[in-house]
Amino acid sequence: MNTTPPLFAEGEFRKAARSQPDLSCVCVARRDGWVELRDDKTVFGGPDDHWLVFTAEEFDAFLAGAREGCAEGLCLEVTRRDADGMYVFRRRGWAAVELVFTDAELLAFQDGVINHEFDAIAYTA
Repeated sequence: MNTTPPLFAEGEFRKAARSQPDLSCVCVARRDGWVELRDDKTVFGGPDDHWLVFTAEEFDAFLAGAREGCAEGLCLEVTRRDADGMYVFRRRGWAAVELVFTDAELLAFQDGVINHEFDAIAYTA
């Protein structure tokens, strides 16, 4: 694995099959031992295009934990805001970047996790 995350191109990000093609969702890219998440409601490369960055090992542990129903304490922290019911994604221990998603966007992401759509093997095809 490289010690520096690669610069991902827009075409390297994918969203879950459950996501509607023209609607926003959690987008995930994987390469060279790194994983990045972004919100496709933002313009790619624009000033508001923030990404959460994980090593592949961290993200794989999150995927396994999420499938088992115990992702608490892993790299990706997902919390629900009481004020508006939106879901906030953060890298655990690092609040500098937040991605905000609706119920439908979270459910599509969770479906992709359950169906192994973001596993490393899915990015080799």
